[in-house]
Amino acid sequence: MVARFSRVLAIALLTVAALVAPSAPAHAAYGSDQSANIDVWGQGIKLSGGYGTIAFDDGNTKYRYTIAICWQSSYSRPTLYASVNGAWRTIISTGGGTAVTIPQCSNPASLVSGEVTPGGTINNVSLIVDGVRFNPPNSTYHTNSSFHDNPFN
Repeated sequence: MVARFSRVLAIALLTVAALVAPSAPAHAAYGSDQSANIDVWGQGIKLSGGYGTIAFDDGNTKYRYTIAICWQSSYSRPTLYASVNGAWRTIISTGGGTAVTIPQCSNPASLVSGEVTPGGTINNVSLIVDGVRFNPPNSTYHTNSSFHDNPFN
């Protein structure tokens, strides 16, 4: 009888403990990588580019990217921007990263990656790369972008 009572008490305590213990926060999972291929041309010359992937989390609140930024003939170092849900673009990278060789670029490219949580629901992201064509006495600013729809909404 005492053994049965001890067993029932143990089960009851374990049940209460399971109900009271905080649960681990849910971790968002990323969807499939979407390809990003951006070529920036100015006056018939390839200036720069961005090549890699972007993926969205199933919680609709963040995205991750891995992009090789190509500095080919641009007068200045290209910048990688992101525009979330059509908002004003923000700078993701102005250089740095790891030097890599890719077939899309005749010079070494810079591989950058990161995870961004901009706040709010992410419906889409545009990745934008710029480049400057310097043809004395003038210079012209050029951009190109790739649009990525969040598959989770």
